[in-house]
Amino acid sequence: MAQAAPFIMLAGAGLSAGGSILGANAQAKDLRSQADQLDMMAGNERATSQRQAMEERRQAGLLVSTGVARAAASGAGADDPTVVNLLANISGEGEYRALTALYNGEEQARSDEAQANARRTEAKNVKTAGIIKGVSSILSTGSSLAGRYG
Repeated sequence: MAQAAPFIMLAGAGLSAGGSILGANAQAKDLRSQADQLDMMAGNERATSQRQAMEERRQAGLLVSTGVARAAASGAGADDPTVVNLLANISGEGEYRALTALYNGEEQARSDEAQANARRTEAKNVKTAGIIKGVSSILSTGSSLAGRYG
């Protein structure tokens, strides 16, 4: 039985090492999956902001069109300087809102991508730590056995 003890200890160390490595691999896989989801969210943010920008421009165009029609119907004329300035302001506000929507979407997308990159880095670190822990377990057991059995 005493001769079997070193083998049992080595087998235990091997199982412990394998468990550490498998656990780290599973955690790394989960982190990479989270990173992929964040990348997808970034793409969705960009697409949503582009759609919102298009809608802001469309709304501004409708307001300008309505303004031209009302100015013409009032008899003041669509080329009156006051009307032209008002319509230019409406158009400018619409473009400002469109660009703001694009900016906000891009900022959120960049934030999501930064988080995704952090998750990928964490996955690599977790995997490396699992391997180091596993090897350390085997080496520790080997050192213990060497001390006991010379």
